Amino acid sequence: MITSRTDQDLLDGWLQAKQRRGERRRSQDPYLHLGLRFAFYGRMSTSEHQDRHTSRLWQREMSELLVEGHGVVVAEFFDEGVSRRRKWSNRPEGDRLLEALADPDRGFDAIVVGEYERAFYGRQFDEMVPLIRAAGVQVWLPEVAGPVDLDDGEHRRLMRFLGAQSQREVIRARNRSLRSMKAQTELGRYLGGRPPYGYMLVDAGPHPNRADARWGRRAWKLAPDPRTAPHVKWIFARRLEGMSVAGIARGLNERGVPCPSAADPGRNRHRSGQGWGAPTVKTILENPRYTGRQVWNRMAGDRDEVDPRTGRPGQYPNLPQDWAISLDVAHAPLVGMREFTEAQKVRARRPAGDGGRREYLLGGLAVCGLCDRRMDAHWVNGRPGYRCRHGYNSSRPRPAGAPSPLYWRENRLLEHIALVVMPDRPVCAETGGAVVASWSEGTRVICARDGVEIRHEYGPRAPVGRRRKTTA
Repeated sequence: MITSRTDQDLLDGWLQAKQRRGERRRSQDPYLHLGLRFAFYGRMSTSEHQDRHTSRLWQREMSELLVEGHGVVVAEFFDEGVSRRRKWSNRPEGDRLLEALADPDRGFDAIVVGEYERAFYGRQFDEMVPLIRAAGVQVWLPEVAGPVDLDDGEHRRLMRFLGAQSQREVIRARNRSLRSMKAQTELGRYLGGRPPYGYMLVDAGPHPNRADARWGRRAWKLAPDPRTAPHVKWIFARRLEGMSVAGIARGLNERGVPCPSAADPGRNRHRSGQGWGAPTVKTILENPRYTGRQVWNRMAGDRDEVDPRTGRPGQYPNLPQDWAISLDVAHAPLVGMREFTEAQKVRARRPAGDGGRREYLLGGLAVCGLCDRRMDAHWVNGRPGYRCRHGYNSSRPRPAGAPSPLYWRENRLLEHIALVVMPDRPVCAETGGAVVASWSEGTRVICARDGVEIRHEYGPRAPVGRRRKTTA
């Protein structure tokens, strides 16, 4: 006789089957009877001045001694050439470990680190506590001789103390290094890095540090490169004649002069080497190292922020007052100090012919509707206007088939702005100017050949009319 099973029987049977499947799966885990499964995390700050094998070995040994008798290391995450100041999400292996924490089938139960400073800096541990709690894993450190108890006040205070100590160690070492590099720059010593275009590295004798000299290390200095130095002199000469930066770039391209990345592709693998551009010429004209003096600290690195394209710390320019410049000439100059300073004056904006001041009401607000570039303010026939050459300029002429430049006179542009915003009122440039003056930050005027459109990228959107078709 067949009896029907109740819902409770069906539920109990399903739960028992699920438990048996889980036991079979765990029985196939080779680490099941060895205790906790640990993921080892390690890190070394540099890749050029440290041996990866040695650094990894001592950190791994410390971790294995710590977990001996409690489990076994089953996974490894080791960052190479990564500063402790970087957030975990900006560390390649650290980010991979964070992704593993979010996976329920991650394959490990705890994280072990051979030394606190290898993993954490400042308040990084506190920032990771929510992730550690959510994942249900432990963190083992030699400083606490085992797992960190996240609910223990003394353990949390110890983590903050170690984080502050780690931060202090970095700051102290950084300050010492910066002071030393500044002092060496003032003495005219070459501090490393790629030589500027127009120079090459030559032997400067034994290393000034006697210990390094005994190891056979040599000092280096800059010397004019016979292949590229004449081009640097030509650039400064043309600039002193009043030639524009774009005109100099165009002249170099027409003469077939290889650009810096093409002249030295080994040190410029991240650049295309297609030709000279105005920014490259501008960089050369503004570099005081061509006067023969050693210069350092023109750029500052931000190790907390990483460029996603290169994986390197971000950079930003320092103010000239923060630069370190050698007291005397350290290498052969390619341009005299007087010529260099005169070239900087040529860069200054020329005053208007009548001595007055030119104002552009839509400077920075007009955007090309064809290529989405910001339009250039342009003074023509005594009137302000705006033009876009779609990325082409005098250094890179427009190829055949490319769209022709877009041009709008300012008074016509203001009339069409008034027509779009206030279609029921008489159209005039004065009304458009009043509208522009009332705009909040983030408003843009999208200019096409047949009309304009107003976009409010930030803040409240003001009522605007439909796009009006006109002739520019």
